[in-house]
Amino acid sequence: MTYLVALLILIVSTMVAAAASWLCGRWLAISTRQRHHEIGSAVFLQVGTLIAVLLAFVFSSVWDEYKTAAEAINGECGALHGAVMMANALPAGEGKPVIRAISEYTRDVVQLEWPSMAARHRSEKAAAALQQAIDSAVRGDVARLSDAATKAQILGLLANAHANRETRLFQMTQGVPPVMWFVLVGISSLLVLFIALSGLEEPGRSLFAAIFASAITMVLLLVQMLDFPFEGALALPPTDFIKLLGQCTALLWAH
Repeated sequence: MTYLVALLILIVSTMVAAAASWLCGRWLAISTRQRHHEIGSAVFLQVGTLIAVLLAFVFSSVWDEYKTAAEAINGECGALHGAVMMANALPAGEGKPVIRAISEYTRDVVQLEWPSMAARHRSEKAAAALQQAIDSAVRGDVARLSDAATKAQILGLLANAHANRETRLFQMTQGVPPVMWFVLVGISSLLVLFIALSGLEEPGRSLFAAIFASAITMVLLLVQMLDFPFEGALALPPTDFIKLLGQCTALLWAH
């Protein structure tokens, strides 16, 4: 969801709430609404507490998943960068195939996989490139025992990168279930209706309905924008991978 779409939804929901409050005032006399105000306010408080707890739970869950995706990106790039540094330390250019394979993988992630993640798809070409990097680290003989230990560390870092990649791709598809959205929007609309039917004079009633609708809509929009971490205005960028690609390219040109 873009910022423009979010703004339009916010404006429309606020106007609809104000219009609904005004129409309720035209259709129902204030004396009728005031007779039900006492019990209505008690129900409003109970339902309001319910939606507050539910929203807090949903927002906390969505924010944790968003942070998990960001940490997975950081962990993946950190492990890949460590593998590149280790490979560069191998003598006689033995680590160059590993650096080249990691560079290819990073390029595929930036150019192919990142755009496809916005549609919740992974790139098989990127997966194959990472497998090629692991194969390159396994193949080849080393003359010294210390170099064998370095290759083992490279493999460990690549395995860590693969694990973080799977976490990143898993978070790509995790979102709030539709039934949860139905409950959140339904209860929020019910609360706006309670305000519209309250025994308050105009223009205060319409103003309160508009303010409440805009506030709860902003929270729901924020949850939606954080829901899938690689989509919309708050999508996580491939900045770390772009930096890593530049570092790989510089090392390859230096050899």
